[in-house]
Amino acid sequence: MPNEPEIKEKAPIVQPLPQNPFTVAVTTPARTPEPTLVQEGGRRSVFLRILGTFFLLSVTPIAISAGLTATVYQSSIRQFLPATSVTQVEQVLLAQNILILVLVVIMVIFAGSLISASLIRPLTRLVKLTHLVGEGELRYRLKTNSRDEISELTKAFNIMIDRLEEQRRRERLISQMKSEFISIAAHQLRTPLSAVKWTLKMLEEGDIGTLTQEQREFIERGYRVNERMVRLVGDLLNVARIEEGRFGYQRVPTDFLAYLSQTVERFRVEAAAQGASLSYDKPNFTLPKLFIDTSKMDLAIQNIIENAIKYSKPGGLIDVTANRLPESVEVSIQDHGVGIPAHQIHRLFTKFFRADNVVRMQTEGSGLGLFIVKNIIKNHGGDIHAESEEGKGTKMIFTLPLSEAAVPKQETAFEEFVGGL
Repeated sequence: MPNEPEIKEKAPIVQPLPQNPFTVAVTTPARTPEPTLVQEGGRRSVFLRILGTFFLLSVTPIAISAGLTATVYQSSIRQFLPATSVTQVEQVLLAQNILILVLVVIMVIFAGSLISASLIRPLTRLVKLTHLVGEGELRYRLKTNSRDEISELTKAFNIMIDRLEEQRRRERLISQMKSEFISIAAHQLRTPLSAVKWTLKMLEEGDIGTLTQEQREFIERGYRVNERMVRLVGDLLNVARIEEGRFGYQRVPTDFLAYLSQTVERFRVEAAAQGASLSYDKPNFTLPKLFIDTSKMDLAIQNIIENAIKYSKPGGLIDVTANRLPESVEVSIQDHGVGIPAHQIHRLFTKFFRADNVVRMQTEGSGLGLFIVKNIIKNHGGDIHAESEEGKGTKMIFTLPLSEAAVPKQETAFEEFVGGL
């Protein structure tokens, strides 16, 4: 049909799948979180609306004509026709009305088909393309050879997608350049910070000479500051490796419940030193051995528990629990501390994010820990989310699959939760 959009494809050309109105362009898009759509009532087809309108507009004159004919027949014709002709006239009038009605229905269906081909079908394809763009798919385009308003709308939509795709490429390039800069800067900082660390350690332990109490206090303070810098550099290097897809995972079969118990025990002393207590009830179920990288999982659980300790109130309790789900194990770590503001919780797993109430507390932190945690959990085939209320505490919940088949074979940098700012 003249108004129907044809399919076009950005070079190199790829043959579309059967019955697929769209074709694939070169760039492979990154997935984005699917938005929640709110619908008003049920869906009604525009084609059916137009068809019904045409039918009513066509049947109404016929009904009026039939009514007038019946009125005239009742008032006049019966007076002049003999009784033998009345039946024949009634049959002729009935056949005439039925024939007109059938012709009208055929014309309405034919007109509806033309409208569907020239208007409804292009709009339907445009709606499908809109949904794909909303899901982050920027590989598809529509082509039209007509010069009507639908063609102009299609061209404008294609231009918008081109600009979105260009913007995405630019953002990825900028992100790559930032990651490379962070990696280089962190590597350059690592060596001098390590040298400063060991120098301060030697001074503190008196290897170079006896220190006064005041000197020792200054050295200890400098050592702690240097330790924070070393950890920050380590986090920056980890983030750079994650984004480059070279964090490196060595997964081995592990008794996860025993591993979790040992990991929690390591933090009991640290929690007590901060005035908090750490509780872990060993579960009464068994698990198959999980395929995990224990060193990476150590880093993830350490970040979560240290955050819980750091942001707990004095004398607070931190609960660690494990539950078995049909296809995964679920671990929750709950504190009763400062919590996270509701309007900021969607940014929790983004790089360099620290909540407003935490910043006011002036506690230490780079805002990179939970970004690293989520990448580690995701690369083990699991997921993580947070439940929090400001002033009442935070509950971090992550899952790990029971089956090795659910663990990703290839390392991936998950970028979708970097957005939403």
